[in-house]
Amino acid sequence: MALLVVISLILVVSLSMVIIVINENQIDKSLILSTQSYYSAESGVEDALLRVINSNDYTYPVNNLNLGDSVVNRIITQNGNSTIIESVSSHHSNRRKIETELVITTSDISFHYGVQVGEGGLTMGNGSSINGNLYSDGPVSGSISKGGTITRDLIVATGMSLDANGTWDTYDDDMIFGEDDKPTDIAMSFTPTSTGTLSQVSLYIKASSPAHGNGVIKIVEDDSGSPSSAAALATDTFLASKIGSSYGWVNFSFSTPANLTGGTTYWIVIDLNSENKKHFSIGRGQGNANSVSKYIPWGGGSWESDTLGDYEYKAWIGGLATSVYGLKVEGNTHAHEIENCDVDGNAYAKTIKDSTIIGEAHYETFVNSTAGSEFADNPDDPPFVALPISDSNIAEWKTDALGYGMLDSSLCDISTDTTINGGKLVCTGADGFNPTGNSTIILKGTLWVEGKITLGNNTILILDSNYGSNSGIIIADNPGSESTDGKIVVENGTVICGSQGLNGAVCAESNGSYILMLSTHSGTGTSYAIEVKNNASGAIFYAHSGIAHVINGADLKEVTAYKLSLEENADVTYESGLASASFTSGPGGGWVISSWNETQ
Repeated sequence: MALLVVISLILVVSLSMVIIVINENQIDKSLILSTQSYYSAESGVEDALLRVINSNDYTYPVNNLNLGDSVVNRIITQNGNSTIIESVSSHHSNRRKIETELVITTSDISFHYGVQVGEGGLTMGNGSSINGNLYSDGPVSGSISKGGTITRDLIVATGMSLDANGTWDTYDDDMIFGEDDKPTDIAMSFTPTSTGTLSQVSLYIKASSPAHGNGVIKIVEDDSGSPSSAAALATDTFLASKIGSSYGWVNFSFSTPANLTGGTTYWIVIDLNSENKKHFSIGRGQGNANSVSKYIPWGGGSWESDTLGDYEYKAWIGGLATSVYGLKVEGNTHAHEIENCDVDGNAYAKTIKDSTIIGEAHYETFVNSTAGSEFADNPDDPPFVALPISDSNIAEWKTDALGYGMLDSSLCDISTDTTINGGKLVCTGADGFNPTGNSTIILKGTLWVEGKITLGNNTILILDSNYGSNSGIIIADNPGSESTDGKIVVENGTVICGSQGLNGAVCAESNGSYILMLSTHSGTGTSYAIEVKNNASGAIFYAHSGIAHVINGADLKEVTAYKLSLEENADVTYESGLASASFTSGPGGGWVISSWNETQ
């Protein structure tokens, strides 16, 4: 009996151990199969990402992927800029699901005015009109007969010039700030040679990571060799959307400029508020005798001197007189001088001369003019406002275009319908990129043309529908030859549309999508950066450093230029949706993976 009991216990224990071993083996086998299923799902996501990005097709792939004994099903869902890829793997009944979100990066550029003009100013021919607001950093002139009309407000800012001590542009290395264990705030001293208002500050800067956010740029007084903690003399948003991933000069202007005294030291301060999502680099160079650069270490503390060099900046002092001459303004008008104008609203200027003001006139000097009511209260000149696209933005977009690769030069005079995925196209001919023969071109990514762009011969240029409400970019730029090349000419018969496509022979109703036509040409006189001879409701024209010339009869949505010339009967009608146009390098480029998780 004792022997039977012992044998029974041994059998029970042995059987229990066998069951445990079998169960453990089954668990291990299940873990192996589940892990294989997981990596199959991961492979499915990676394959789908590669194919979506390279093919520029949101809906591809829709087929299953077979990996050994695993069957991987991919489901792709698009919602605006966001593409969701679900990868479900079944491996011997072991189901694992991976989900990732792919987002197209965008740059939000604000076009707050129907027309914004730089220091070159604006000339308007008889019958020309701007249906919206106009902000100009240079003089605005019409004709003696007041034939040009602005239907909303007109603001002409004070002129400015680069201060003799207000520049340092020597680059030796990088000063990284806004990251873990890096400085949070940086500052550079500045002692202007002349008294006036600080209209603009330019920084040579880039974003060192795509995860960056806004901060504050401010002007403060000196306190014993460091930035004062007292209230700032002027502030502006340190706007991340202006700062690309490549170095370039970025301009910041102040809605309420600081009044500076020549020979007195001030500080330009960038304040990121110790937030860990802002990653920037500013150029740094050695040997600046006119400035000292300082920083606050990560985690806070006092200002410390940067012994490795000084940060690159430029400072512009305003106070130069600008004027408005020979226009009809249906809204309010702000300028240093208003002459020979009819203003339906209120007028604010140091001098108002030979003008008729229906509303109130605010002035220092009032000569041979009439107004509904008069106030000799000597109003301040409007502040300088930087143009919305920076050198850094342009450098980043050119880098995006290069990411698509070099395009064959046969595209320079393409005569058939074609799709351009994006890229860099070198066109050395007199007309540059010059589609011929009623061709329709669909743009699926950022296009950089090294040379001239000439659109005519009934060319139709359309943004790919996958852009949705985002806008695309075409750049004309020939580095080193900006004074002679990089022009854009839009001839009669050209149709330019955003992603909404065509409705017959014209663009369909706008969905907020446009094609930005950007020229870096810097010629003067009649050497125009952009010349538009035809209606182009689907385009935003931007002459970064030169003259935009709009021929009589052309009807546009948005023009921004260093200098603008509107011929007789040319018309610009501002569309409110442009106030926050988002430009993207397009489907297939500028992708960012925003999430990657196992969901089942």
